[in-house]
Amino acid sequence: MIELVLILLLPVALYLGWWLARSLERRSSRRSRQLLSNQYFQGLNYLLNEQPDKAIEVFLELADVNQDTVETHMALGNLFRRRGEVDRAIRFHQNIIAKPGLEPEQRTQALLELGEDYMKAGLLDRAESLFEELVENRRLLKPALTNLKLIYQHEKDWDKSLDVSRRLEKLGDKGQGRDQAHFLCELAEAALDEDQRARARDLLQQALAADPAAFRPLLIMARIATLEERPGDAIDLYKRIADDHPAFIGEFLEPMHAIFTRTDRQEDWFDWLREIYARKKNLSVLLQMTSEIAEREGFATATDYLTSELSDAPRLAGVHRLIRMRMAQKGDQRSEFLELIEQLLQRLLKEQSAYQCHRCGFTTRTLHWQCPGCRSWGSMLPRESSNRTS
Repeated sequence: MIELVLILLLPVALYLGWWLARSLERRSSRRSRQLLSNQYFQGLNYLLNEQPDKAIEVFLELADVNQDTVETHMALGNLFRRRGEVDRAIRFHQNIIAKPGLEPEQRTQALLELGEDYMKAGLLDRAESLFEELVENRRLLKPALTNLKLIYQHEKDWDKSLDVSRRLEKLGDKGQGRDQAHFLCELAEAALDEDQRARARDLLQQALAADPAAFRPLLIMARIATLEERPGDAIDLYKRIADDHPAFIGEFLEPMHAIFTRTDRQEDWFDWLREIYARKKNLSVLLQMTSEIAEREGFATATDYLTSELSDAPRLAGVHRLIRMRMAQKGDQRSEFLELIEQLLQRLLKEQSAYQCHRCGFTTRTLHWQCPGCRSWGSMLPRESSNRTS
């Protein structure tokens, strides 16, 4: 951490050296020149000796806020924010804004920095007011809108989040489609909670238009189709997701199976499982196939099938299922060693995460549409060693 602070302080020290040279030219008093020079080199000495806190204090005393030093004070304020000293960062940026005679660009930048200080401190209402002021005045529009988007998401105001995202898109940010699709899905979920299915369907169509590759809208559409007793449409939607997003098949196997069972289409279900597994080799489908074979042809056949498939691609959840099946076959005659292995595997699976964010690496056992770590949408992907054991 201290290395980062020193790296950030070095440009500040260099700038102060330049400013000091200019100041010394204007100072007629030899005593003044010597005092300024001594202060600067004292601060530089602290910096080189890895004492950034003392260096900061010296630089603060050296450079009062004025037209020439406002950028330096801005940089120091940002440094405090990065270090987590948000109160000091706020005081720095407030002090800059309070100074008369600032250039409009300097005041605007200070407002943006102060808004980010407030965000870091959790004072979202204050931050929101500053960013909205910048947007209204059309200054630093893109960073102000980007920060407003973060705030509105935190507040779960999906309408405002969507509006800001679309404004960013018009400003040239072409990567907004995925976020917009999720905002629309959140609105669709809220509409469903109020039994507004027509509105939910319209929002989901908008979501697919915003991000044609999204599958979350299809999942919700399948749920609506099930509620409206349109089993054929629901199954078609699930099959579409399985073809385009096979890694997520485990998210809907259970409701899909329930539809096939309710409509007395067990053979179609089994045929689809075989067909999709042959093409996608998905672990969740393998375990479901094993259960189906055990029910139809007995544990011995199912065990042989699972053993054969795992010999080519062994996976922890599959091995755990195999051991449980072996134990069930042996009944009271199962060995203590086999029980111990099963318990150890079960513990490993419970400690194992099923999803990981491909952006920040955050792991979790359940699917989150928005990563709890980096707050990215649609970045959580199933891990190959998924712990689905049912």
